[in-house]
Amino acid sequence: MLRPILIGCILSILLFTGCEESPTAVIESNAVYTTFGGDYDDVGSAVVQTPDGGYLIVGTNYTGGGDAPTLSDMYVLKTNSLGVEISDTVFTQITDQVVLSFDLISDVKILDDGGYILVGSKYTQATGYDVWLVKINPDLSVDPALFKVFDGAITGKNDFGYSVSLCDDNGFIIAGKTFTANGYDMWVIKTDALGVADNAFNTDGKYNYNSAGQNDAAYSVVQISSGEYLVTGETRTTNNNADMTVLKLSAAGALVTDFDTDGVATFGGTLDESSRFVQQTSDGGLILAGNSFSNGSGQSDIYVVKVNPSGIKVWDTYIGSNRNDFANCIQQTTDGGFVIVGNSYGSSSDIMVIKILPNTQGEIEWQYTMDGGYDDVGNYISQTSDGGYIITGSTYTDTKMNEVILIKLDASGTKEF
Repeated sequence: MLRPILIGCILSILLFTGCEESPTAVIESNAVYTTFGGDYDDVGSAVVQTPDGGYLIVGTNYTGGGDAPTLSDMYVLKTNSLGVEISDTVFTQITDQVVLSFDLISDVKILDDGGYILVGSKYTQATGYDVWLVKINPDLSVDPALFKVFDGAITGKNDFGYSVSLCDDNGFIIAGKTFTANGYDMWVIKTDALGVADNAFNTDGKYNYNSAGQNDAAYSVVQISSGEYLVTGETRTTNNNADMTVLKLSAAGALVTDFDTDGVATFGGTLDESSRFVQQTSDGGLILAGNSFSNGSGQSDIYVVKVNPSGIKVWDTYIGSNRNDFANCIQQTTDGGFVIVGNSYGSSSDIMVIKILPNTQGEIEWQYTMDGGYDDVGNYISQTSDGGYIITGSTYTDTKMNEVILIKLDASGTKEF
């Protein structure tokens, strides 16, 4: 079967670190994972711990291949605290366009009412891919009152949603990219609690940022304690190199100019850098994680940047081996350190988890590599209520298909399942 292009792209933009360079490194060969999926490819994009101690995974389910068209649908899995599946749903009947279903899910957050908000991209013949915001009820059914798509400035061109966060007014903030006359722009959408574009945010609920008439993208967004927003991704310069970029937007959807003098902070060297995740840190600053081709020991190394509230770099660190290493997600931990998940890509892709010590310049506490024998992808990590970590992504199997994976680590980085 023809494997979907998206999975190849995911494999090319993720993480690992050079375990052989650290005395705290553990390598698990022939790793055995808790997996879920159907007869074709399945990818886990994000995971949250649910109030009952279990986990909800969201991602994309693929069908078809060979002579049949490859289609994709929203995929939602619920497990108990041990990672045992309770239910799974492939939302093939979510619109009237079942035979032209190209739905991609990127992120999820849990809501106060026990439901979930998801963001991704939905395809139609008329408009191509559009940003998609959908609410799932506590019983894992779709809430028809919150099922929204957002088309960009040029109808028929593709727009993608990558990240969603909750806002203090019970609305939502979305990050992605939209196609314009200049190529792709970083795109931020603010909605109210019903998913309707908030006109108090940049007059129409949408904010575009284009750096230099090149292709840009926003991969992560969060509202911070001041009510402002941090948006991160990559912007391309006139020589077509990419910089790790973070914007600070006001509640009204304008650049906050006292953040690095113009509301936009960039980090990197002479080649390509990208940021995949942003989070406000406990000291009021922020942490970024992505990759760098400009520095480090391999073609691409993990790049982590700690930034103060004014947008000035406090420290940065490169983590990697002689392979291509990419970070996909970073979270501050309860001890004040950070945990990262992503991939190292050589002849195949391995999952890498890195724990950074608190109150350091990025010093590694431990790192754990998982090699399932083929291509393994770590897309998302978060800390669990017991101080451990939960991870989702995908693994390529002997049947030449990808399956969703769920990995639980304890606080010391030892795999529990």
